Amino acid sequence: MSLVVDQIRRIDSQLDRLQLSSTSDGGAFAIAAEDIHDPHRVARIEQLQRLIKSLSTTNSAKHSLVPAAKIRSILQEADISSQCATCAYLFEQDDSGSYHRQSAHAHESSYEHELEWLLLSKATTQAYGYVLSTILEQTIPLEDDIWYWDDIISTYRFAGLYSIQTSPIRIYKWSRDVYRDVKDKGGRLAVDGWRDFYTLVRDTIRDRNVREIQRRVVSPLGVARNEGRKKSAALKRMRMKNANALGLLLGEGLGSESIHDEGLHSPSQYGTADKRHRWKSTVAKSIALMDAVIHNVNDAELHVDKFDDSVAATTQDDHYYELHEPSGERTATSLKPSDVVSRLDGLLSHALPAYTSNFQATVREHGRPSRLVRYWLPVSIALVSSTTILRIVINRQEEIITWVRELGQTVIDFWSNWVVEPAKKVIGTIRHNEDSEVSILSKRSLESDRASLERMVVDFAVQNPEGPALNDTQIADIRAKVREGDLTPVLRAYERDIQSPVKGAIMGNLASALLIQVQKTKVDVEVAMSGIDSILKSQELLFGFIGLTPGVLVTVGVYRWLRGLVTGRKGVKQFARQGQLLLILRNIDRILVGATPNEFGEIYYRDHGLLLCEVHLLRQEASRVLPRRIFHDFLQEIDELVNIQSGLERQQKVVERIREDSFTPSFITTIGIDFKIRTIELDGKRVKLQIWDTAGQERFRTITTAYYRGAMGILLVYDVTDERSFNNIRTWFSNVEQHATEGVNKILIGNKCDWEEKRAVSTERGQALADELGIPFLEVSAKSNINVDQAFYSLAADIKKRLIDSARTEPSANKVDVGTDAGGSGGSMGGKCC
Repeated sequence: MSLVVDQIRRIDSQLDRLQLSSTSDGGAFAIAAEDIHDPHRVARIEQLQRLIKSLSTTNSAKHSLVPAAKIRSILQEADISSQCATCAYLFEQDDSGSYHRQSAHAHESSYEHELEWLLLSKATTQAYGYVLSTILEQTIPLEDDIWYWDDIISTYRFAGLYSIQTSPIRIYKWSRDVYRDVKDKGGRLAVDGWRDFYTLVRDTIRDRNVREIQRRVVSPLGVARNEGRKKSAALKRMRMKNANALGLLLGEGLGSESIHDEGLHSPSQYGTADKRHRWKSTVAKSIALMDAVIHNVNDAELHVDKFDDSVAATTQDDHYYELHEPSGERTATSLKPSDVVSRLDGLLSHALPAYTSNFQATVREHGRPSRLVRYWLPVSIALVSSTTILRIVINRQEEIITWVRELGQTVIDFWSNWVVEPAKKVIGTIRHNEDSEVSILSKRSLESDRASLERMVVDFAVQNPEGPALNDTQIADIRAKVREGDLTPVLRAYERDIQSPVKGAIMGNLASALLIQVQKTKVDVEVAMSGIDSILKSQELLFGFIGLTPGVLVTVGVYRWLRGLVTGRKGVKQFARQGQLLLILRNIDRILVGATPNEFGEIYYRDHGLLLCEVHLLRQEASRVLPRRIFHDFLQEIDELVNIQSGLERQQKVVERIREDSFTPSFITTIGIDFKIRTIELDGKRVKLQIWDTAGQERFRTITTAYYRGAMGILLVYDVTDERSFNNIRTWFSNVEQHATEGVNKILIGNKCDWEEKRAVSTERGQALADELGIPFLEVSAKSNINVDQAFYSLAADIKKRLIDSARTEPSANKVDVGTDAGGSGGSMGGKCC
């Protein structure tokens, strides 16, 4: 929904309460007994009730505004005439053909007559909303066109681009003028021959160059900027006139009558029946007001400052305004519903379409060029280079196909070998699959080698006893010692035989002892390997995840990259909406600061119209960003902000409340932007500073560039304890040079200068960087309040000096008064933290 829809719903609900209240107390909307028994009247009443319902805002939740064509169709279907009993009595015609107006007290209005007026009121309400919506929707886009021309005026880069874009049009116009001059001189190629015709064309071009010798002093960029200045001024006049029309319609039309409960009350609320027709007078007056406003908006020669007076003069002579009075009796007895319907139909069928066509014609003449003009150059380059690109693709078709196939096979192999297979192994380990366990040696190898060693030692001990033959107890004891690694019987025999190696080798058991020790070494190695094997098995799941991790990380990274390509624009749009909220809020503050209140403390209709345009955008953007509960509370602030009778001072407090309460907690921390206002004394004059503090994080860089436009001074701030923030200053300076207005004042600020023990950037390095960039330098401390005021005062003084010098060098340009005592000038300063 929009502000206009809210206005229409409020008015429509007042009309519904009017009908319900009057019906309950037996007033004008009470049906008479004779009407119930008349089939024709019953059918007529049912038709009017159906049409009234179709014009009600409660009939459709999504489409509260009815198009003009449907309003006219409903009025034509209603076939309102002066043939009802009430009209026949009130406008009695004598023999001469003239009407004699009768008193409404002498005859009670019929239910049919009141329904006709109610239908007319509903149609007027919808027409009122349609007119407001039309003017509003046509006024808001003008800001984009004005910004386009301001960019051309303020920067040579855009002016040069505009000159290139429009060069074909200028060449065509120049050739057409030359052709017409030659034709006026009687030159004809078929008659005079090529030589004579060429001589005539050359003389014509020479004559035109002599006539335009004064224009040749101005460069092409100067011509482009002058053209942009003229068109921007025309668009601004149109925007101000439309804004004045919006403010006048809201301040004097049905919206004002409804919001302040005047004119659309139910009769019983006044305490007397003398004012029961007041709503009819209000409706008739609103039709006359809309007609007068649209007529004056269409007047291209009318100056903006004289708009209110012209509308007042138009309505002063209007019959509908003459009949307007608190009771509404004169309107009810003097105006036929059929005549009012005819005027409303003329408003919708002729006046409003004429305004729309004139507005569109003006926008085509003074608005930014069409897309064909703006984009013919890149399109032409693309078309010229397309053949080369196509030729390259055709010649390397096989290579490209092979590359695509290899890329696809690489992706498949990577997915299978680095993601699927490791995942299967991890799942098998979790399920304790015997085949999936990591093992260095066979599970039964150690047991068999240990049993073999045990048999060898026992046999050796039995064959070579040191005393009597071994019994079973001694053999069992030897087996137990072998399991513990004790080979004492074998080692003793080995020690005896080693003393006489040759004898022991031939007659003794030296070879057997050596073989037994070899077997013992093998068993010891296997025991050590089994320990390592146990460690590996205990960490088998960890190794499985380590093998799976690279594939998962690469897959997730590629997925996020692809997702960023698809959804990145959505995130950018979300940030753009949030940034747009603050830009709109800044425009609202500028309107209220620059507005001059009247003797009642209210802003004039022109400022009110501009305020309505910005608030309309603010509401639309807030509905997409703010949560539902916060947005519902936000609407109350919006209603109070657009209420012209609340006064300028109260409206400024509402803006301050919106900025501090609604946006700071949940909004500033989201997009990294804060906005404050401070008034200082500079050279004995009051100067109001609008300070925008933008975050320096990389993720906000694309957003904060939107705030460079229109900034009059920029503070480049780095942290003296952070080397990286100091190194980023050159990047931020480059962004400022690219996006900010040409000639904007800049100053380099080193923050946290009181933190000497943590200092990473010396004062000398900061001064050297400032000298390199050609801007002033100052170290401050926000915590200790060191040189903070001096930084802003120094920058404000530089801005004031530049504006004064600019006003002297360009007397014809728009001037900025930096020395008024009343309100001071607003300087927009963007703070940049790196």
